[in-house]
Amino acid sequence: MKEVLFIIEGLFGGGAERALVELLKHIDYAQYNVTLGVVFAGGVYTKEIPSQVRLFHIFSGNETPLESSLRRKALRYCKKYGNTWLIKFLFWQKCKQHHFDTIISFIEGYPILFHSTICKWAKLNISWVHCDLYHQHWTTAYYHSDYDEKRCYEKMNKIVFVSRNSMKYFDCLYETSNAKTCLYNIVDADNIRKLAKEKVVMHDQFTITSIGSLYKVKGYDRLIRVAKLFKDKGYALRFQILGQGEEYESLLQMRDELGLQNDVAFLGFEENPYPYLKQSDIFVSTSLSEGLPYVICEALVLGIPVVATKTSGGMELLEDGKYGILAEHDDASIYGAIKQLVDSDVLYKEYQAKSLSRAKIFNIEDTMAQFYDII
Repeated sequence: MKEVLFIIEGLFGGGAERALVELLKHIDYAQYNVTLGVVFAGGVYTKEIPSQVRLFHIFSGNETPLESSLRRKALRYCKKYGNTWLIKFLFWQKCKQHHFDTIISFIEGYPILFHSTICKWAKLNISWVHCDLYHQHWTTAYYHSDYDEKRCYEKMNKIVFVSRNSMKYFDCLYETSNAKTCLYNIVDADNIRKLAKEKVVMHDQFTITSIGSLYKVKGYDRLIRVAKLFKDKGYALRFQILGQGEEYESLLQMRDELGLQNDVAFLGFEENPYPYLKQSDIFVSTSLSEGLPYVICEALVLGIPVVATKTSGGMELLEDGKYGILAEHDDASIYGAIKQLVDSDVLYKEYQAKSLSRAKIFNIEDTMAQFYDII
């Protein structure tokens, strides 16, 4: 049996976390013993981790005062001085009884930082990259310097990217000599379609949906301003946003100041967002940067026409506009892209068919075969 350790920051509801849950659900546990190390305890996806997976938290949700002090010191020393010895010690306390053949840090930031301190524990070290770090280098807050972050990646035997474009742009950011490959996330089309039927969602007007964590990188301020443009032009559309995050209060304030209380709805996090997506007329991604947006994959599976800003992942999934409408990173362009589908039944039906056609690229058996080859 091969021993595999995954490391992830948390299980709080993002696309990368969803991708990990789906991957864990499809691993052959007759061949692999899997451990999942979560940096920060808690999160809505915790209960979805398969029972075969050994789960531990580096920082628990009910820390003692000493543990809390050690956590703050470990992260502060790393950020301020580039010193990781305390992080390694805390990790060692959780795993000292275990040997691993492969260690996988499944997202950028803290997971690969923690991973880099224990590379000697495994024969094979792999890091997954889920975003376009070149255009949205959000991980700088985790490191003392760019050099320290690059050194973490250099310690890996392999780096796996969820899209070809994110792999290409990574090389523009960091030149590393380790092996690199691309592997799309697991997308369980049959299960998504099944879950979409579990709940009846009202659909009484043309509905535009966006799903994702409420962070600045998702660009939801753009979507709210676009909703205002449509209202000012006399359109009666419903915009709905599913997700939670630190930008909620500011986005809610923007919506209310623009007088869009009846036009833009914040629905919060939904464990099963698929009925809402299924009853949508258009799915919109307004992100500033995406590696391979999982929710676009889900929209394609459900045959929902997609409008997306030009991010590396969005452009790859939609094949530069062949399977969805791409917009520039400004309000007018996003408005114009959505308007095309709102105004034309013929174009709308065309992109419904294109979404379903593109969804055929998601094959679980092929993806898992590639995954096993990698690890």
